[in-house]
Amino acid sequence: MSFQIVTRFAPSPTGYLHVGGARTALFNWLLARHSGGQFLLRIEDTDLARSSEQAVKQLLDDLRWLGLNWDNVELVFQSKRLEAYNGIIEQLMSQGMAYKAYETPEELEGQRRIAERAKRAYIYKRPKLTDEQIRKYESEGRPAVVRFAMPVREFRFHDVVLGKEIVLGASQVQDFVIRKTDGMPTYHFAVVVDDAAMGISHILRGQEHLLNTVNHIALQEALGYARPTYGHLPVILNTDGSKMGKRDRDKKIRHRANVWLKNTKRSAAELAAAAALETGRIEGWLADDGRQLEAAEQQKLMPVVGLEAGDLPEILVHDFRASGYLPDVLLNFLALLGWSPGGDRERMSVGEMVQLFSLDRVGQANAKFNRDKLLAFNTEACAAAGATQLVPAMRDFLSVNADSPLGSADAAALEKVIAMNVGMRTLREAEQKSRFLFLADENIEYQADAVEKILLKNDKQGLNVLGRMRQVLDETLDWTAACVEAAVKGYCASASLALGKVAQPIRVAVSGTSISPPIFASLEFLGKERTLRRIDNCLRFATSQ
Repeated sequence: MSFQIVTRFAPSPTGYLHVGGARTALFNWLLARHSGGQFLLRIEDTDLARSSEQAVKQLLDDLRWLGLNWDNVELVFQSKRLEAYNGIIEQLMSQGMAYKAYETPEELEGQRRIAERAKRAYIYKRPKLTDEQIRKYESEGRPAVVRFAMPVREFRFHDVVLGKEIVLGASQVQDFVIRKTDGMPTYHFAVVVDDAAMGISHILRGQEHLLNTVNHIALQEALGYARPTYGHLPVILNTDGSKMGKRDRDKKIRHRANVWLKNTKRSAAELAAAAALETGRIEGWLADDGRQLEAAEQQKLMPVVGLEAGDLPEILVHDFRASGYLPDVLLNFLALLGWSPGGDRERMSVGEMVQLFSLDRVGQANAKFNRDKLLAFNTEACAAAGATQLVPAMRDFLSVNADSPLGSADAAALEKVIAMNVGMRTLREAEQKSRFLFLADENIEYQADAVEKILLKNDKQGLNVLGRMRQVLDETLDWTAACVEAAVKGYCASASLALGKVAQPIRVAVSGTSISPPIFASLEFLGKERTLRRIDNCLRFATSQ
């Protein structure tokens, strides 16, 4: 019987999936698919305060959107395995390999401060309690954790990504908690039990878990479990070398909030009131760079300070989905963050990534998340894709952007939008340029700078042109892009005007802005009646300015 590789992805359900977690899931998925093995999914929800059913749904939606399908029919939820965990913990305690510890958080913090003052690393030492002391603590109902009695010896393991032996000396090991005071197992314990129960052969995870592996190996040896193969992946950084994280979005909102306060000469309390948030919360956040707003608070604050979702750096998989990136493009890009297929190759299909993936090509250096490169990837993919791929992709994009007026568009209309936006970098870009096409004529909002620059400047030259073009377009019988273009160009020739001097006033009239898809295709999409109605509305609006 041949050996089968079994990998897993084990996220904590605290919200949408971070791209770092997605990269971890991808590498485990690629390893399993390349070898013909299995990729299993486990939900590590032992932190009851932070876990929720909604967060589980968000995680699963992100993984499905990426196409990282898992092989276990029933998901493993750690919160449903307490009986199994407790049975093993009781076994360890009966064998003298685990024990109850009664220190309070304040007592532990005092021990840490003593170590700091002595300029030495804090290593937990098991106190020598008498039976009488233990009975006293128990009778008082004093909360207790359960700690694993770590063997005091050197530990080592081979890391297949770092390509070297990781060694932790006997002086560095210490007893660690395996069950918390609330009765829930810790990550260090549950992960070992579940990896063994699921038959996991290979564990690829972030380098923040590197030294945790020693604790896991000690538990595996105590419980008689086989040791999986370990590999710890490089960290994902921003291009400036800082660690990529949710804090980046908060940082952008904070900067804009400070600009708003300066420009409006208003107070933090007034900002809080405008966003319907607590004054103390906003004042504390502005005064302390270490604080972060919750996602719901950010959503309330952003429109007040003039930010839209697309203005923030994407950090979560859902962010990229909502920004209009294609899932295969994101997977391709994430695969290159720490892995090389060889031969300077970069553009790959998912099938090609599966075929080419190998652990010996996973690098050791930290990877930088180059957003310009990802955007270039997506631009190329959109240009190469046909309507059969882009229409469903646009429909999916709209499903997570419920406020878009394009949400009511049928497949034929979406196909026209895509055709009018050749060269788009993201689906969001096409949606933003085209949303005016799906608004009611009376709901067009005219941007002040566009009206001033294109219609009112030079003694209302653009407005006068628009008035004359209204008659030309009214007399155009065949309302196709080609015929409308011919009529407009005919007027330009007769009036000795450049096309831009005529097309731009029309664009402002029908869209409210100076940017849209090709103007003649846009006019055909709107139809003659709606085009003329919008021009009339614009003439009335601009004349009143």
